[in-house]
Amino acid sequence: MPTIDWSNGYVRNGDAALYYEVHPSGNSSAPLVILLHGNGESMEIFEGHIEPLLPYYTVITMDTRAQGKSSAGDRPLSYELFADDLFTMMNKLQIGSAILLGFSDGANVALELALRHQERIAAMILVGGNIDPNGLTSLVRRQLRLLAISYRIKGFFSRKKTPKKDLIQLMLKHPNIAPQQLEKITAPALIINGEKDLIKDEHSELITTSLADARRVVIAGASHFVMKDAPEEFDRIILDFLMEDD
Repeated sequence: MPTIDWSNGYVRNGDAALYYEVHPSGNSSAPLVILLHGNGESMEIFEGHIEPLLPYYTVITMDTRAQGKSSAGDRPLSYELFADDLFTMMNKLQIGSAILLGFSDGANVALELALRHQERIAAMILVGGNIDPNGLTSLVRRQLRLLAISYRIKGFFSRKKTPKKDLIQLMLKHPNIAPQQLEKITAPALIINGEKDLIKDEHSELITTSLADARRVVIAGASHFVMKDAPEEFDRIILDFLMEDD
């Protein structure tokens, strides 16, 4: 079992302070699951989904840079930077390896970490992730461009840096992962999408078939926000995947 500071707190990666919380399992030798939230959110998105894991896993939640209780720092936001933040947190908490469960942007961060340090990942659950902006539906990309214009106009009237603008630009320009790069990732992976996801179905299939060891589940009737739309089914799918080899 890794040596972890069991109190909630911050770790620093250069210019940013990153907030995390530890949710200990009743099992002292339980494996670790790290939960990574989506764009413009915080760890609170996982409320109600931590408790089902705790009989079997210790859960760590983290607010991504510029979101939740984590500071923004001065560097341009990117999924590569977010992955470096996660890697730094794992090192400072002495986490040798963990299961990553990433929702939306969190799934993209998990993939970026896997490309650089897959030896630190026991398995991945990728919920509504994408490997390039064209994986988003055309309607969503159009809506994001309109939001970006709105925040740019607001910027003319304020000197204050607007993380929301930067987060919108992040989705419009990143990530930029080639499918061939995914072939090098050997950690077992589960891809989850809603039937009405804002990620194109063919894009999610491309991610699944490009990874060395991945399968995919589509939750009927659900949107991108599968945890909210089908919470019990989502939790069951997660536990079935994590425990099938136990």
